[in-house]
Amino acid sequence: MNWKVMMAIFQKEMLELLRDRRTMISMVVVPLFAMPAIFGVMGKFIQSREKEASGEAMIVGVDASRAGAAAAALRAAGFELRSESGLRAAVENKAVAAGVEADAAAGGMRYRILVDRTRQASAIAGEKIRAVLEKLKDDTVRSSLHGSGVPESVLTPFSVDTVNVASQKKMGGFLLGSSLGYLVILLMFTGAMYPAVDTAAGEKERRTLEALLCSPAPRNAIVLGKVLACATASFLTALLAMASMVYSYRHTPFAAVLGADMRLDLLDPSTFGLVVLSVLPIAMLAASLMVAVSLFAKSYKEGQSYLTPLLMVVVFPAVLGMLPGTELTPALALIPIFNVCQIVKEIFLGSFSTAAFAVAFAANLTYASVAFFAATRIFRTESVLFRV
Repeated sequence: MNWKVMMAIFQKEMLELLRDRRTMISMVVVPLFAMPAIFGVMGKFIQSREKEASGEAMIVGVDASRAGAAAAALRAAGFELRSESGLRAAVENKAVAAGVEADAAAGGMRYRILVDRTRQASAIAGEKIRAVLEKLKDDTVRSSLHGSGVPESVLTPFSVDTVNVASQKKMGGFLLGSSLGYLVILLMFTGAMYPAVDTAAGEKERRTLEALLCSPAPRNAIVLGKVLACATASFLTALLAMASMVYSYRHTPFAAVLGADMRLDLLDPSTFGLVVLSVLPIAMLAASLMVAVSLFAKSYKEGQSYLTPLLMVVVFPAVLGMLPGTELTPALALIPIFNVCQIVKEIFLGSFSTAAFAVAFAANLTYASVAFFAATRIFRTESVLFRV
C-alpha cells in the first residue's frame, strides 16, 4: 500500500469534514455542549420536582372518626390532614398525596397507608407516614412497658446496621461507568455517520468520485484514507463526550442531585488511557461499517436512511451493557459494543479483568478489520459504485 497516497486521501477527507457544518455539529457541538445542557436542565428539573413533591406529600387524607392517635401524631409531624370519606378515590384523583385507613382489629388498631406509586409525591408521603406510625407504635409500647416496670431495652436486644464498603470513588465510578459506555458508543456511531455518508454517498452525489477513481491511487488506499478520516471524527467525538460527561457530573445542577457520596474525581491518567484504548477499535469498526453501508447509497439522503437502522442495531447491545449485575467474562467479551460498555464500567469500578480486556480489544480489532475488508471489497465493485 502506498502510505503517502493514503495520507493524501486522509488529509483531503479531513479537510472536507471540517468544512461540513453537519459533521462539525455531530462531532463537536453535540458531545461538547449538548451534554452539559441536558444534565443541567435535568438537574434543575429534578430539584424543582423534588421540592414540589415534598410539599404535596404533606397533604394526607384520613378518616377523622377512626384515625385517633394516628391523626394527632401526623399533625405533630407537620402533615395537613383532610377528612375524606372515599380515601382510595381521593388518592387516585390526586386530591391528597396519600391516605390513612384505620380499622379495629384483635389486639388493637390496624392502619393501612394508601399510596399511588406512579406519583412521586404519593410515594414520599407513604414513606413519611410509615415512619410516623412506626414511631407512634414504638412510643405506645414503651409507655406500656414503663407502666409495667419492664425496661425498654427488651425492645432492642441488638441493632443492625448496613455499611457500604464501596469507596466514594467506586460509587462515583459505578454511576459514571454505567452510563458513559452507552452514551460514548452511541455518540461515536453518530459522529461517524455524517462523515461516512459524505465521503461515500456524498462524493457520488457531487460527481467527484469518478475523478478520485481515475487517479493512480490504489482502491485500498482510498478506502483506508476515508475510513481513517471517519474514525478520527468518531474518536474525537468519544473524547469530547467523555470530557463533557465528567464536567456535567461534577459542575452542573445534576451534581447536587447526586449528593456528596457520588462526587466524581475519576479521570486520572491511567483510567483515561484505558478508556481511550478500549474505544479505539470501536472507532475503526464504526467508520468501516458506515463507509461500507453508505457506498450502496446513490445520494446523501439515501445514505442517511441506510445508516439510521444501523444506529438502532447498535443501541441494543449498548443498553445491555448498562444493565446492573452483568459482568464481563471472556465469552461475553466477544460480543461487540456490549464488551466495550462493560469494559468502561469495570475500568471506572477498578475491577476489570486484564484477560477480558485483552479478549474484548482483540475481538473488536478483528471485527474492525473484517468491516474494513468488506468496505474495500465493496469499493472494488463497479456495480455498487455506479449503481443507478
